[in-house]
Amino acid sequence: MAFFGTHTIQMDDKNRMRIPAKFRAKLGGDYYIVYGAGGCLTILPNDSFEKFVAPFAKIPASDLEARESVRRILATVEQPEEDTQGRFVLPAHARAYAKIDKRVVFVGVGEQLEIWSEEQFAAKNIGEQNTFDNAVVLLGKYGL
Repeated sequence: MAFFGTHTIQMDDKNRMRIPAKFRAKLGGDYYIVYGAGGCLTILPNDSFEKFVAPFAKIPASDLEARESVRRILATVEQPEEDTQGRFVLPAHARAYAKIDKRVVFVGVGEQLEIWSEEQFAAKNIGEQNTFDNAVVLLGKYGL
């Protein structure tokens, strides 16, 4: 399963949104929303979430600094409850972290989805030639 492409939606007045159908079909049943790097939110299907949290179990309770990092990360996790129309409320803390007001961009990124505010995503200049060329060059070191 691979997520790819983008889709823009608008949250309703109650801060509810629906995952776009092209992504929802691949997502499966349970999924989780966690803070992502760079100011986005990340949606992980259940299998990917289990891989994500598995390394945390190896951190000993005696490593207080690492445990604090685990706490900071896992405290942000949300498991949305969808209504009968497939909508869920994006919590205030998640909206604040991702600077989301109304317009939301879903981005397929391999095994996960990202949620961006429309403004933050636009600032990344994803579709411009020089940023695309730079991305290709950077990924070359990984054999891509």
